[in-house]
Amino acid sequence: MPIPTPPPGVDTPGPAGPPAPPGPWASAYVAFNRRLALYGRAAVVSACAVLAVVAMPVAEMAPAALVAAAVLAWVWLHLRLATTSTLRPGPLLALDLAVMTAVCLSQRATIPDGQTGHAGTWALVVVNFTAVSYQLTQPPLVGIAATLWLCCADLAGAAMRPRLEWTDALYSVVWVVVNTLLARLVVRLVFGESRAADEAADRAVRARREGEAAEARYAAEREHLAALHDTACATLLIASAPWASMRPETLRAQAARDLVRLHAEQSDAGEVPLAAELADEIAAHPLRVTTRFDGELGTVSRPAAAALRGGLGEALRNVARYAGVTVVRVRAERVRHRVVVTVVDRGAGFDAERIPAHRIGIKRSICGRMRSVGGRATVRSRPGYGTTVRLEWPRA
Repeated sequence: MPIPTPPPGVDTPGPAGPPAPPGPWASAYVAFNRRLALYGRAAVVSACAVLAVVAMPVAEMAPAALVAAAVLAWVWLHLRLATTSTLRPGPLLALDLAVMTAVCLSQRATIPDGQTGHAGTWALVVVNFTAVSYQLTQPPLVGIAATLWLCCADLAGAAMRPRLEWTDALYSVVWVVVNTLLARLVVRLVFGESRAADEAADRAVRARREGEAAEARYAAEREHLAALHDTACATLLIASAPWASMRPETLRAQAARDLVRLHAEQSDAGEVPLAAELADEIAAHPLRVTTRFDGELGTVSRPAAAALRGGLGEALRNVARYAGVTVVRVRAERVRHRVVVTVVDRGAGFDAERIPAHRIGIKRSICGRMRSVGGRATVRSRPGYGTTVRLEWPRA
């Protein structure tokens, strides 16, 4: 069913140019108005035409029946043309005005001679409903101009009737104009509220997108900081420690690996073999690592591989820095639809409540990194009983 453009009540361009196309709420309201006007008018005019024939004396029924049949045929043809054809609105409105004008001018043949009042005539009811329907389907100036035309045609038709009470006719036509203006006001007010609802929905969508973009930027910043913490910063920290005995060629090799890893983490496309990623990370640490890869680990997305590798690397660095042991066990397996990587050492352990707030290794480089890809990390440790780090992707 076509929706009028511009919608009723807002066809006048504003200071900044023509109005924006209606949103979902406004479009739904315009479509509802159109259906109400077309189908409601067809039903009311049909009922009025039938009642007009029934109310006529038998001797005067034939002309009324002829006019009523023509009106019935037209209102349903008009409904079909308005809802299914490609006929332009202008010619269709002109045809409708011509038929309704003929109805108004036929009052002498369709209203009993003994009826002196005008307020209860079927022609006036048809004019009233038709005028209101124009306010729901036409732009303001067109709808009001068509209403005034119908009012003049109704008065002209009433003037042809004998024994007409003119004061009653004028009063009835004035009420048609009042009803039309009220209908136009309601259309404008409700359409304005629909526009406001669309604007509020647009603002909510923009705010959500801006929030998502900000969160994405923040996540990317966190990931970048975590990558720096795990690579270049960790290498420099170990090299600058008083107890460090890293040879220059070892430092250069480690720095080269850091650069390769930072460059690889810039791309999120494609998948990589997980076992190879984990093996490369284990080989970069000066520990005796006992590995156990159960079954085929397969491939995972680059972000997931980066999170698992980064969490594993941070766990191994923490062992080298704080555990006081050089032996660690790493196990990787697929449990149903999850990848699980476990790092276990029998070192000094720690109390999580005593970790300084500025230390971000576990919080960001392990737990935060796994959360960023939909996984999770758990760290269990007790002083004197070692530490177990468990990385899972995706979240169970």
